[in-house]
Formats: sequence, structure tokens, C-alpha cells
Amino acid sequence: MNVFTFVRDTREFRASDACIGRIAGDIRTAQQLFERYATALSFPSYFGFNWNALFDCLRDFHWINEAKVVVVHDDLPGLSAEEMRTYLEVLRDAVCDWRPGEAHSLQAVFNERDRHVIDAALSTH
Repeated sequence: MNVFTFVRDTREFRASDACIGRIAGDIRTAQQLFERYATALSFPSYFGFNWNALFDCLRDFHWINEAKVVVVHDDLPGLSAEEMRTYLEVLRDAVCDWRPGEAHSLQAVFNERDRHVIDAALSTH
């Protein structure tokens, strides 16, 4: 079961009444990914720029007014296979951890063309 949303063209993806953070494909390292998230979703100054801190911020959002938070991946980050798997696991776990009735929700959107890469990354161990 995939918890991510796949669309034909992420650049045209819109969500009304949502805070949208866009992740572009010029990311080559985990550090660049953390920096992009910190900027795109205005993470608090205490964000620790590591995988655990990313998960924690994706499970909080107290600083965001909109109830729905959407992370749109215009392209996949160019991370190593290991970092990509870790990233997708962190993102998947954060999306799944939100429960109905909580103050926020998280949606992760990817381009349909990237589905096979994502499925493959999440199926390896």
C-alpha cells in the first residue's frame, strides 16, 4: 500500500487551503534536502538538520496556520540509494503517523513517472 499521492504533472498540482512546500530536483545531498525543507515549510530555528529532526518537524507543524500541509516533489531528489530509501521511509512514516482529528495532516505528492523508483526504494532492505 502506498501512502503517497501520484499525479501526472506536479507543477500543476494545487491544493486550496493548504500550506504547500515544493521540493525541486536539484538536491544532491541529505543536507541540501534538509535545507530545502527548512525553507519550504519555514521550519522552526531548532530544526536539527538530520533525519530524526525532519520526522519530528513533519509530525508537528504548530507554526503553520493551514490544517493541511502538502510536500510536492517536482522532481525526485538526487540522493544516493541509501539516503533515498531513508528519506522515503521518514516521509512515509510521517504521513502515516498523522491521525484524523489532529490539528494538521500531511500529504506527499510525487510525479507518476517516479512511482517505480519510489516503490523500488521502499521495497529494498
